[in-house]
Amino acid sequence: MKKILLFNLLLINYFAHAQLISGPMLGYIEHREALIWLEVAPTIRTVEIRFWAQDKPAVKNNIRYTGTLGKSYNPIKLVLEPLEMNTTYEYEVLLDDAPMKIAFPTRFKTKELWEWRKDAPNFNFLFGSCVYINDSIYDRPGRPYGRNPKILETMGNIPTDFMIWDGDNVYLREADFSSAAGISYRYSYNFKTPEMQKLRGTRANYAIWDDHDYGPNDSDGNYELKDYTLKTFKNYWGNKTFGQPDHAGIYSKFKWSDCEFFLMDDRYYRSANNLPDSIENKPNKNKLFYGKRQLDWLKSSLLSSESVFKFIVTGGQVLNPMADKECFYFYPAEWHELMDFIAENGIEGVIFLTGDRHFSELIRYQPKKGYPLYDFTCSSITSGIHDISKKPEMKNPARVAGSLLLENNFSKISVSGAKKERKVTFETIDIHGKTRWTHSIHQNELKNP
Repeated sequence: MKKILLFNLLLINYFAHAQLISGPMLGYIEHREALIWLEVAPTIRTVEIRFWAQDKPAVKNNIRYTGTLGKSYNPIKLVLEPLEMNTTYEYEVLLDDAPMKIAFPTRFKTKELWEWRKDAPNFNFLFGSCVYINDSIYDRPGRPYGRNPKILETMGNIPTDFMIWDGDNVYLREADFSSAAGISYRYSYNFKTPEMQKLRGTRANYAIWDDHDYGPNDSDGNYELKDYTLKTFKNYWGNKTFGQPDHAGIYSKFKWSDCEFFLMDDRYYRSANNLPDSIENKPNKNKLFYGKRQLDWLKSSLLSSESVFKFIVTGGQVLNPMADKECFYFYPAEWHELMDFIAENGIEGVIFLTGDRHFSELIRYQPKKGYPLYDFTCSSITSGIHDISKKPEMKNPARVAGSLLLENNFSKISVSGAKKERKVTFETIDIHGKTRWTHSIHQNELKNP
């Protein structure tokens, strides 16, 4: 009898796991609503979230998914509302009216209304890029390019307010980016990685893309399936918005405490890397990185922002003069337009957060006018490392001393301090959870003289 009961329990657990392909993942979290994402099997007929305030467990609310199910891939989103501010909520996932057993606590806390009432709250978040999950039938022969996914478990065990995925979060292979079916398969395959579930389920998640989760290597605006990858990206990530109502893309922004984050799209409108940087000794205005509409959106958003730190999050590096052709620096017309705009309008507190390079470092750039700008690059989480130890870039004079790390890593970024004494602290952390490098920047360092 005991053997039969044990077998039945294992069978129930197997089918429960098979029904919930991946998730739940927390998307954006605001004062009065939050988004929960998950993917379910084609056999599922109903999906429901039951949620309640932690201090009022008897008062439960239910939200049922009303979209179409039964497709080959079923990523879905449910927005929980109305919620109370500064309140911890718990929830459970019901598939075909049966509660799912989740391996991590399913809870979140809504934002606090601190403005005009108190100093801005301290907060922290994880940040990183380049997550290659091996899939041998589609991978290149030889040593697997994906490294130990246990680093994702390390990340999941570090409590933070949210996570920013800085592109190359999914690596589309040749058999993937040639078709819509391949793109859907790759996103679904990566998202169900077991080591990733706690990380994405225990904090808010925000994401941008770079070339590998957009299309082929170094791909630009000419990629023929970019509208399908855009659709897929929007289906699998829980950002609050994507682009503008009349202008496609993944770019968006969000606020956390007294900081603002500008999530940029460096692929959808991008010109070919091989276009000349300049024509007749003048920057080539036809070589675009963000495109006019998106760049105008960023400039206008920076101009209206009152945040202490303004984090511009983009896939490739921005300030590194020794980077390869993928750096924003080598799109000089738009690059100078943005740098001049920041200086001429006295926009303070700008920091760039970037990925792509398969190593981590902090670049410091001093414009002719204004305060020094910083470009913090964090890469890669599980992808192979780009070893520059024998290349000229190893002695990059723009790099902050000691910040280079040539192994798999991620970062924890913290904003702390009293009013007018705020600082941002970068920590580069290895697979074992050990901090390998740290550096702080005071808000006064990012002010005009």
